[in-house]
Amino acid sequence: MTFLGLGLLSMCNVRHELHHTGKKTDKLETLMIRIGMFSVLYSIPATILIACFLYENFQRGNWEMNYVSVCLKQRTCLKDSATDFEADANLLTFNLIKYLMMLVTGLSTGFWVLLSFKTASNWAKLLQRIRCCGKDSETAV
Repeated sequence: MTFLGLGLLSMCNVRHELHHTGKKTDKLETLMIRIGMFSVLYSIPATILIACFLYENFQRGNWEMNYVSVCLKQRTCLKDSATDFEADANLLTFNLIKYLMMLVTGLSTGFWVLLSFKTASNWAKLLQRIRCCGKDSETAV
C-alpha cells in the first residue's frame, strides 16, 4: 500500500510539471483515477483481511482448547464435527468475511484487467482468428 501511495504521489508531481509546461495531461489523469480506484478497491479488503488473519492468530488457542475439551468430555475425538462440536458463534461470520475480502480483492483485479479497452479488443481479435481458422480447417477436411 505504501508503494501505491508513493506511485500516486509521484504521478501527481509529474502531472503538475506537465501541466506547467502546457502539455496535455488527459491520459495521465485518467490513469491516475484508475490507479486510485484500484488502490482503494485493493487496500480496504486487504486491510480487513490482515485484521482477520490477526484475529485468527489470537483466537486459535481458544478454538483448539474448545475442541480438546469436547474431545476430553466425550473421551474420543470427534468423528462428526457438525453435530458434536459447537464452535465459537463468531467463527462462521469471521470465515465468511475473510473469504469475501479475498473475493473482493480478486474481483477488483479482474475488473481492472477485463474492463480495459485493449484487453477487450485483443480478446475479440483472438476469437475472430479462432472462428476464421476453424472454418478453414473444416472446409479443408
